[in-house]
Amino acid sequence: MKLTLVIPTLDRQAVVFNLLRHLEHQTRPADEIVIVDQTATRDARLEEYVAPRPEIRYLRISVKGLPNARNVGIAHASGDILLFVDDDVVPDRDLVRRHWDSYSDPSVGGVGGRVRGGYDRRDRRGLVGTFRPSDGVVIRNFGEGDRREVQHLPGGNMSFRREVFDRVGRFEVAYGGSAMGEETDFCLRAFRAGFRLIYDPSAVLDHLALPTGGCRAPRFEEWLHWHAHNGILFLLRHAWRTAVPIWLVKRVLRFGVFALQHASPALLGVGLRGLLAGVSTYGKTA
Repeated sequence: MKLTLVIPTLDRQAVVFNLLRHLEHQTRPADEIVIVDQTATRDARLEEYVAPRPEIRYLRISVKGLPNARNVGIAHASGDILLFVDDDVVPDRDLVRRHWDSYSDPSVGGVGGRVRGGYDRRDRRGLVGTFRPSDGVVIRNFGEGDRREVQHLPGGNMSFRREVFDRVGRFEVAYGGSAMGEETDFCLRAFRAGFRLIYDPSAVLDHLALPTGGCRAPRFEEWLHWHAHNGILFLLRHAWRTAVPIWLVKRVLRFGVFALQHASPALLGVGLRGLLAGVSTYGKTA
């Protein structure tokens, strides 16, 4: 088997360069690296680095969006296993090998690893990598726990056999802006199709969670719109219908809190319009 490492990136070319330097020290290197760069400008140092390395495919695309960048990476990858990492991470030396080793079990369809930074706060509502359709709650806890079967994986440290994409399809590009929910949406589709997903905390990396670039919204209003849009889209696609009314009440109250915190009543309207847009998107993609 062959493993392809896919790195979507936007406005973080210096960070990607540093990531590639870290990847030089993997105990089991990726057979291929596919970088999908949505940045408008070119970076000479990054281009010079990848030019003499045939194992690295550096793609530049004009359409922005994390799910689309992942899908472009899938289309250009030649690996039997596809490993996705965020651009702003520092991988443990054994990251690739830990993912690779899990696929010695032919029943494993996907693997997720531990993410230090961003998932370190424990969610006591449930176990790692679980989802409650009764109220739409997604439990992550990918900063801890033991190896176990899960329902979904962390987007910045996850891998799949190619056959998962062949059967389930690609990532849903309708999750715009922050792309919140896109990886969980895909994993739940794979889980329901019968693929076995494993959380392996020994496949670890550090997430730097940079404040700019990537999926970070430049304005709070933009973040709020996509937070509402993606939230209701995910809920309608995966939760029980009985969960929707209560979820909506809680979300609208949250919009009100944002409006008070920012002394901007207009934020309530931004959130409500995001919800309506998400419902409309669901109708088009259902």
